[in-house]
Amino acid sequence: MRISTQQQFLKTVDNMQRTQTNMAELQEQASSGKRLQTPSDDPVAAAQVVKLERELAQYSKFEDNIDVTERRLQLEETILDSMYTATTRFKELGIYAGNSTLTSADRATIATEVEELTEYMASLMNTQDSLGEYIFAGSKGGTQPYEQLGDGSYQYNGDDGQRHIQVGTNLYIPSNDSGSYLFEAVEGRLEVGMTGASVSAGSPFLTVPPAGATFSTAFEDTDKEAAFLEATKGLGDLTVTISHDGTNSNYSITDSSGTSLAGGVFNDGDTIEYEGLAFDLAALSPGDPDTSITLDIAPEQMNILDVAQNFSTALRNVEGEELNEILATTLNQFEQAADRNLEATSALGTRLSSIEKITDSNADFKLFTQTALSSLVDADLTEVLSQYALEETALQASQALFGRITSLSLFDYIN
Repeated sequence: MRISTQQQFLKTVDNMQRTQTNMAELQEQASSGKRLQTPSDDPVAAAQVVKLERELAQYSKFEDNIDVTERRLQLEETILDSMYTATTRFKELGIYAGNSTLTSADRATIATEVEELTEYMASLMNTQDSLGEYIFAGSKGGTQPYEQLGDGSYQYNGDDGQRHIQVGTNLYIPSNDSGSYLFEAVEGRLEVGMTGASVSAGSPFLTVPPAGATFSTAFEDTDKEAAFLEATKGLGDLTVTISHDGTNSNYSITDSSGTSLAGGVFNDGDTIEYEGLAFDLAALSPGDPDTSITLDIAPEQMNILDVAQNFSTALRNVEGEELNEILATTLNQFEQAADRNLEATSALGTRLSSIEKITDSNADFKLFTQTALSSLVDADLTEVLSQYALEETALQASQALFGRITSLSLFDYIN
């Protein structure tokens, strides 16, 4: 095969340029520490790098979310601890107020401390985080949860929602607890809710609706409330059915399973009493269709602030046996509030412990992702420097050989 002088020159120059290009790339890798400079260097690896970098960005977001969640939960834990201390003080004052040797002035002094503690607790329950959001307002972070009304009672303006923050690939942690769950857990007097066609619209009590409906309910005292709760435990909602047999009006009371509990004949306006629950009945006329009302009887849910306000009012205005009954009820209500506080604190501890485990797991996954990314992007400097030295030697050999080739000529022998 004939090789021309021009062909030798061009091939040798091309080889040296290719070697110099390789050396430049190796030099860039050595100076930057990166093997993958542009996607064209390794398209497959570049696609994997994009995916891994997206995962790393996600873990960074998880870290931020964990920091926010942990701060909010730690703040809540601190507040609940202060609330528990205040509730314990309420119980101490309730026990002390039952001392029969105290005068009205002594009880007024106790009432003053109760009022101050109530204001302190209200401020705790309206705590805002570093971003200005109310932590006990449920999902309504911009709304102040507790507002004192004109009559001195406190109204909850939040909801029962929780904010769930993503702290892992498929893992969400509640970052707060609502005031509805934490502070509205005290049971007050029994409330009677009504459903049925015979209930008067817009009325919170059983009033005089169409014929046959109940128009009033009442528990004479707390003892009868307790007796009723005990007697109806597990029976569900009660239903009062009124009918007319052509001669008399009749009533029957059944539980949620339809089992008959009581019944009989009654006259218009008669008061019926069932296990301490008293209600009046309006008689039907002959030919009137049967009518029924479901009685949903449950304790009123109160917040601890209203319990404390009622406690203070009783200390200033009630004496004797009536005060002792109120104190007994109040102490039980404070105990309920303390129990809910402990329950929530325990749940908080579990959540914070879970966050620690999640943080460790995320750190492991992040390290694994960084290692995989490094294997695709980072250069092996030992290998790069060795390859550079090899390319440099090859270039030097090519240059030396090229110099010798260019000096070869037949004209040297002619002369």
